[in-house]
Amino acid sequence: MTSVTVVGSINIDLTSYLDRWPKIGETISVRETVTSLGGKGANQAVAAARLGASVNFIGAVGKDGFGAEAAAALRPEGVAILLEEMTNTATGLAFIDVGPDGQNIIRLSTGANGRLSPENVSRYADILRKSRVLLLQNEIGLETSLAAAQIAREAGALVIMDPAPAPNPAWPAEVLSSFDILTPNAGEAGGLLGTEPQTLAEAREAAGALRSLGLRGAVVTMGADGVAWSIDGSTGALPAPRVRSIDTVAAGDCFNGAFAARIASGKSIEDAISFAMQAAALATTRKGAATSLPRLDEMEAFPAQRIA
Repeated sequence: MTSVTVVGSINIDLTSYLDRWPKIGETISVRETVTSLGGKGANQAVAAARLGASVNFIGAVGKDGFGAEAAAALRPEGVAILLEEMTNTATGLAFIDVGPDGQNIIRLSTGANGRLSPENVSRYADILRKSRVLLLQNEIGLETSLAAAQIAREAGALVIMDPAPAPNPAWPAEVLSSFDILTPNAGEAGGLLGTEPQTLAEAREAAGALRSLGLRGAVVTMGADGVAWSIDGSTGALPAPRVRSIDTVAAGDCFNGAFAARIASGKSIEDAISFAMQAAALATTRKGAATSLPRLDEMEAFPAQRIA
């Protein structure tokens, strides 16, 4: 049985590092630009695979050089790659600017990701049915995610949805109840509930409110503040490890991939959340998206890398 199947986006990321944020209408030089594998789905697949899970990735690319580059970058990670090749459509691209504080802004060109359809996904129904965990994000069409969720849930898989980018308009309860666990950040939780949590205590309340909408539960991530959750009667909050963060790109993807991998291996909710939070914190100490994602041996050494 496959531990984790990810259905989602795969991009090429063009990441520029800035010494300062430009003003409107201003042209500035960047310190460095890096081309790398990206897309929330691909990032989550790499994170889960590097942290010990057996992973399938279902996605779409265009018939272009970027598509070949993305597949070639994903292949060495040990992920089983199941890519639909779309004609007359470019591979997804993300244009990422990282400021001097490590925060980022992202401009996304959906490309082939937006054409991944329920019919495409149904071709891999047998794989979905054999998965312990299905991991989804909001960079492909909602109807495609719902189709994958239905197939996997009917076979007993746990379905985790990362609602990023934030759904607009917000998903109603009948959509949310199609998933088992939701993993929004503060802004995404606020978009779904109408009020954005500002503290870990408020995030814990938000997780409970999301759970009441028909989910088994939710994990609300609060960046450097930590995470809070309410799942299957388990509720709690944990502060984030203190690290020297230089780049937050893909930190959320790392959290989700690590969380899915840990759950698939049979660990408890609390263990999986703690492990995922540490993995995400470690990822922020490196540059890039997929390139920043840690491996199991690096996680073992992680406590020594924290700021005292």
